[in-house]
Amino acid sequence: MEKLRQQLLFVSGIILLAGLFLMDVVRILPSLGMAFVFLLGISYYIKPKQSENDSPNMLFWMLTLCFFALLPSYFYSDNKDYFAQKIQVAIPFLLLPIAFGKLPKLSTLKYHQFLTFFVWGTFSISLFAIGNYIIYFDTINQLYLESKVMPTLVTHHPTFSIIVVFACYLCYYLYQKNEEFLFVGEKKILLIMGIFLFIFVHIFSVRSGILSLYVLLGIELIKLIFQKKQIKTAILVGSVLLLIGTLTMYFSPTVSNKIANTSKDLQTMQSEGSANNQSLSSRFISYKNALEITQNSSWLWGCGLGDMEDLNNEIFRTKYPDVSKPIIPHNQFLFFLASIGIIGLSIFLIGFYSPFFICKNYQNPVLFSHLILTGIYFLVESPLLTQIGVAYVLVFLLFGLNQTQKSAD
Repeated sequence: MEKLRQQLLFVSGIILLAGLFLMDVVRILPSLGMAFVFLLGISYYIKPKQSENDSPNMLFWMLTLCFFALLPSYFYSDNKDYFAQKIQVAIPFLLLPIAFGKLPKLSTLKYHQFLTFFVWGTFSISLFAIGNYIIYFDTINQLYLESKVMPTLVTHHPTFSIIVVFACYLCYYLYQKNEEFLFVGEKKILLIMGIFLFIFVHIFSVRSGILSLYVLLGIELIKLIFQKKQIKTAILVGSVLLLIGTLTMYFSPTVSNKIANTSKDLQTMQSEGSANNQSLSSRFISYKNALEITQNSSWLWGCGLGDMEDLNNEIFRTKYPDVSKPIIPHNQFLFFLASIGIIGLSIFLIGFYSPFFICKNYQNPVLFSHLILTGIYFLVESPLLTQIGVAYVLVFLLFGLNQTQKSAD
């Protein structure tokens, strides 16, 4: 029975990953995966293992604070419909941590297979995107001059760029796990996929993705130098990857077009020109809007989650009428500051980050990398307002924390 429940947890995780990739095609898929995980977790509450402690792991329950931090704003939100939409998106922060609070540790082999499936999925989507780019070369290059990017199966390109960076890191992580390979030659394949994904991040040319990639690269090189004392290896690896990245950026039209678009965007900001269809200018406005909404409502408890979009759109209409597509504040911290105030934001931060530091879980390399990537993700987007953002952030956080438990494989 226990082996069956372990297998069900693994299969549920695979369904979640498939849902992450296919969300725009089969929207119900991630919800199915989450439902399976939740029901499996509940089964441990109803009929626990003989050897396990009856009390749930409070490490996971801390994450439910991210959900409960949003609830009080219901009472001072006028737009109940928008509030209900965002609460629905945030429900996994309530249900999944409760489930994982009782789930036993997934075996190391199964966890690495889980990560490998994610790498293969990301690689496949990226390879398809490159093939499509070659076919529609001129058309897609033009998109980068219009603050757009090449189409992929995962349509939310900031999220996909972070996904690719994480998959690239996992290639490096799994490459070092010699005892976990499923077939001969898998190690070489992981190396090839890792290099391909490294190159793809540059060709895809999403600023947050490139920033995230080099932040992780810098951290890993520092680890090689100061923790593992492998100075020559760090210099060699760093030099090779920097050379690959430089050559890719030099020869890729998408990069040059993105640089041209970014330069134009910065000039627009400096001259206070129209921010319409300008990515950076619109983001900068959304940041100012968040601070203005906070100042006009309450620094302590914010304007209310339900009213955030309406108030933001009103500022765009009155102060920036030329912007045809108003955007919400593209910074998760600023969004929560404006909508639920300092009190709500503090509860969220405690709930989200405390599991990383309890029992020094940040020492887990996959969790630590995920922490870094989500931090950058939160600075440039508001991913927890979208189903795909919540799914990406929670899946790897929960399965990573699951690996830090002391139960035997």
